[in-house]
Amino acid sequence: MKLDPKAAEDSRTPRRWRARVCAWVCRKVLECGSPLPLFVRHSASYLLAVSICLGAIFCAIDCSATEEPTQREYELKAAVLYHIIEYVEWPSEALSSQPTLQLGLVGDIPFAAAIELLDGKTVQGRKLVVKRVSAPDEAARCQVLFIGASEKSRLAKIVEDVKNRPVLTVSEVEGFVERSGGMVNLVTGPNRIIMEINREATGQAKLSLSSQLLRLAKVYPR
Repeated sequence: MKLDPKAAEDSRTPRRWRARVCAWVCRKVLECGSPLPLFVRHSASYLLAVSICLGAIFCAIDCSATEEPTQREYELKAAVLYHIIEYVEWPSEALSSQPTLQLGLVGDIPFAAAIELLDGKTVQGRKLVVKRVSAPDEAARCQVLFIGASEKSRLAKIVEDVKNRPVLTVSEVEGFVERSGGMVNLVTGPNRIIMEINREATGQAKLSLSSQLLRLAKVYPR
């Protein structure tokens, strides 16, 4: 059976269109700090509206685990990461003397500039500071760590360095929350990004995650 090239191209068009729309929404998140109008953000439906936005991002992304990383993929991951931070509650003592939220980038992250665009954005009433970190003491002073896939062989060691500290560990490596003790994993799957959360690890670090966020994730332990 011979495949009609035009028919094959037409079948991919809706997915490409959805991915472009998602990328546009995520760029607006990075530019404005939120994709929602001011009147929505201050209404009682804000959490639900953000949940719907996150759900759309997870379901509509057009990428594949076998493809090379792309700028669009990391723009989407940056937007998802921003909203994840919105849904995490740190212990009061962890932020009492901290006027900012520190997001540390660990390893060689493709298109890291997409994540670095979050620098200076406001989240939970605090300025978000994005910086590169390499030493364990630097990592321990962050509230969030995004660990690149280049650190796959060191994941367990990096997580151990900040164990029981109020540091949200995020990565993009398969098995991060199941086998390496990580807290949040953003895994690129067929046509979407799958969010995995290790609820036990976040609890040990005294981090509280919103139920709205948990409903959008694959939660471990099951």
